[in-house]
Amino acid sequence: MKSRRTGKTGQAVTTKDIADATGLSKMTVSRVLNNHPYVSEDARKRVQQAVRKLGFRPNALAKRFFTGKTRLIGVVIPLEYMFISLYFKDLFQGVLECAEEAGYDVLLHNSASKRIAPFDKCMDMVKGKLVEGLLLVAPMSFDTYPVKLASDGVPLVVMGESGCGEKVNRVAIPNRGSSCEAVSRMISQGHKRIAVLTFDETHVESQERLEGYFEALARAKIKRDDSLVLPAQYDRMMAYRQVQQLMQRKPDVTAIFALNADMAVGAADALHAMEISIPQQVSLVSFDDNPEMEQGAPPITAVRQFPHKLGHSACDLLIRILSGANPSTSPQTLYIETELIERGSTGPAPAPRGRT
Repeated sequence: MKSRRTGKTGQAVTTKDIADATGLSKMTVSRVLNNHPYVSEDARKRVQQAVRKLGFRPNALAKRFFTGKTRLIGVVIPLEYMFISLYFKDLFQGVLECAEEAGYDVLLHNSASKRIAPFDKCMDMVKGKLVEGLLLVAPMSFDTYPVKLASDGVPLVVMGESGCGEKVNRVAIPNRGSSCEAVSRMISQGHKRIAVLTFDETHVESQERLEGYFEALARAKIKRDDSLVLPAQYDRMMAYRQVQQLMQRKPDVTAIFALNADMAVGAADALHAMEISIPQQVSLVSFDDNPEMEQGAPPITAVRQFPHKLGHSACDLLIRILSGANPSTSPQTLYIETELIERGSTGPAPAPRGRT
């Protein structure tokens, strides 16, 4: 097993060098380096001392061949979002840190690739023994391929909501409950005409949050008005246009609930452009928090998620499954709680301005 490190002669330090330095056989040295259980404590200490002294670094590919373990986790994620979204960046950072702590590396695949379907790529990675398990970001309702993978015995954890529900291991946030809490808070301030900016029916995460919005209205006995549900595809400019049209059609709206941060910023921009004051005339709440929410004029009230913790927890669950340390044989769902951060964009409902 050659090393990337070289000795004084310029030659790579090998297991033979470790064996010569310790008086042990190459087989014993290899067993120590690969954490074999049937090695004496004396031999283990001698090898560890020689490794430190000689500066030995094992060849990762050789070690993986010897153990039959790749120490790689496949992360299937929409790369276009990871590069522009603080949420996805924090999520991946949590995964990366957990993997490094456990001695794993990660291999990325773009779930939005048009060349190869996620299911096929996942099967190639696992059945081809490229990775040991998978972490999947699957927010669309038609993304049910994780269920097929799990039925084929593929170790996996889904991060966030998906069309799979509780049929697979997943780590998510309580989207419905968090949304219901945020809308209920606006209702407690006197708001009854609350519009919502959402994605569409293909997006499970958005649908969960929309259900929480409807639940809060039902609890308060406020009649549901589907004309106040505005699909804006999590897009800032689309939200801008939707809010401008909304306020022209429905001047009695006193609050807007945006189901992600980009739409919240678009809504705020539209209200400012129409010279509608926040929160004196219209209150605004975002499901999701980021520095832009804090820096708004006024700062925007937000449901704060913890994507770093979600990614770290999902990776930890997968590693426990791979190591056999996870006692459950049934699919598990772990929830990472959110926090409602109240800022200057919300306030008491104003007096009615008349309904059109």
